[in-house]
Amino acid sequence: MNNSSSPRLTQIRSQQPAAPIWQSEAVRVGPYIFTSAVLATDWKHGIAPEATVDQRFPYFGSEIERQTDYIMRCISRTLQAAGSGLHLVAKAHVFILDCADFLGFDRVWNNYFRAPPTRTTVGPAGLLIPGARIEISVIALAEDSGLKVEPAVSNAPRPLTKKVEAVRAGDFVFTSGQLAHDAKNGVPPEAAGAGERPDLTKQSAYTIKNMTQSLRAAGASPQQVIKGQALLLDARQESEFLVAWRDAFADRPALSVVGVASLLVVGTLLEIDLTAYLGKDIRLPSRKALHGPEAIGCGSLVFSRSIYPGMDSGNLPQECAVPVPYPHYSSAIRLQTEWVLKRLDAALRDVGSALDHAAKAQVFLTDLADFAAFDEVWREHFKLPPARSVVKTSGLPVEGAKIAIEVYAAAA
Repeated sequence: MNNSSSPRLTQIRSQQPAAPIWQSEAVRVGPYIFTSAVLATDWKHGIAPEATVDQRFPYFGSEIERQTDYIMRCISRTLQAAGSGLHLVAKAHVFILDCADFLGFDRVWNNYFRAPPTRTTVGPAGLLIPGARIEISVIALAEDSGLKVEPAVSNAPRPLTKKVEAVRAGDFVFTSGQLAHDAKNGVPPEAAGAGERPDLTKQSAYTIKNMTQSLRAAGASPQQVIKGQALLLDARQESEFLVAWRDAFADRPALSVVGVASLLVVGTLLEIDLTAYLGKDIRLPSRKALHGPEAIGCGSLVFSRSIYPGMDSGNLPQECAVPVPYPHYSSAIRLQTEWVLKRLDAALRDVGSALDHAAKAQVFLTDLADFAAFDEVWREHFKLPPARSVVKTSGLPVEGAKIAIEVYAAAA
């Protein structure tokens, strides 16, 4: 059922227990449905009893399989309430706490998809619910849109799992997250540094080259990429990644760079995720930023980059500093969250949207103990909350930055 809506946003509510935090279960914008990240919780017992292994029968199933199955059933019910279904999922974001759990997760995942969506799968530094091993969010098409998820296959190294390189969904092309591997031997020589040492710039260039093939197979070109996400093992190496990024793309894509704790292929240093827009209605910001646009409007949707304090100068803004004489009158996370949300609102307004038109937010915290204070500030800014994902990042490009937020929003 749909509980509430604005002219461009529809909040989705199913019969499942509501999260006791300020986020929507899912939000629809035009033909696109954005879900909040789902963890294996019933919001009463921590990890839901049916998502846990019965200690009397410890070898019948595993924690990751039970949690994944619980999550997928929850997502399926949410999509059904939104007038969609798993067969219309175009993109999934998966944060799996321990990459050793991947095989069990993937086994369950494959049971739910006859035709798999694109997927980005990385290891966060932490999840919000103690005992949680995984969280999943998706982007899907509404059944009544008449649109279909159209998969693409190129000559790039094939995924070793049941996912596709890229799909077209309406005017957008979503890629799977890709890493610098050849699907045979891990990191190939052309992506390795001197003495076969890891080289982030070479890995980035190799990955982007393969992703260009995936884009073209889906009918998109690098010039049509409007959003990129680089998930680095060490976010402080952002400059090494940017060397390859700037060689491959013009200044159009809105770029997010954040740190993750682990990746699925040994020796890889980053995973890259791209979104392209095939339509003509592109709205670029009036102000040029250091690392590309802070937001881009594409028809009915707007995509932001990750916004974090110090993104311009490399140093935390003065507004984010807790006054030394008055350490108990404010907190760093509250000040930084206010700064980020104000900056996001300005970026969105510059391309024909606004913060209160956000449909989905992806939030990265360096310390999950900051979540409660962050969520209090968040509530003050949203009368109708967007869908949301929150994970712990291993780090941000600016030392001392505690939060990064990126959003999908509706055009005003």
